[in-house]
Amino acid sequence: MSGEALPWISGDLEIARSVMAQIEQHALECYPSESCGFVFGPADEPARLDGIQREENEADKYHELDPVTFPRTSNTYFKINELRAARTFEKGESEGRPVKVIYHSHCDAGAYFSDEDAATFANGGELMWPCAYIVVSVVDGKVAERRLWVHVPNTNRFEESTLTIGEG
Repeated sequence: MSGEALPWISGDLEIARSVMAQIEQHALECYPSESCGFVFGPADEPARLDGIQREENEADKYHELDPVTFPRTSNTYFKINELRAARTFEKGESEGRPVKVIYHSHCDAGAYFSDEDAATFANGGELMWPCAYIVVSVVDGKVAERRLWVHVPNTNRFEESTLTIGEG
């Protein structure tokens, strides 16, 4: 399925309150490192987000192995295992519960989509993974804000979109 055919990459999503709480809890548990993971929802309800899968932030492992290529640590960067991510996207699509969002947190910074995030997830105007992105800001050990970001087609830019907290 091409990215253009997937409505959730355009944003305007509704996340179950319990799922947002799990994302925020993960961010708090990982602080002062960034958390990361996937958010799923039913394929036949494109705007609905109702499941989460935590992932390990591998930034410190990469930094330790090659600090020149990977100068940032988990405090300011997140890295998801790409093979595991590809398998998660494939499995979600085959089960009718696609990955609709990749989430991560920022430590002691706003819930913006950074230049580093944009460079990682869009290259030459193409979206790396067919999803939207939630960024949760944790400041001084407390959740400060959350925002949904979507790719602007044919660019390397992302813009904020509406994220509604629903029941569930």
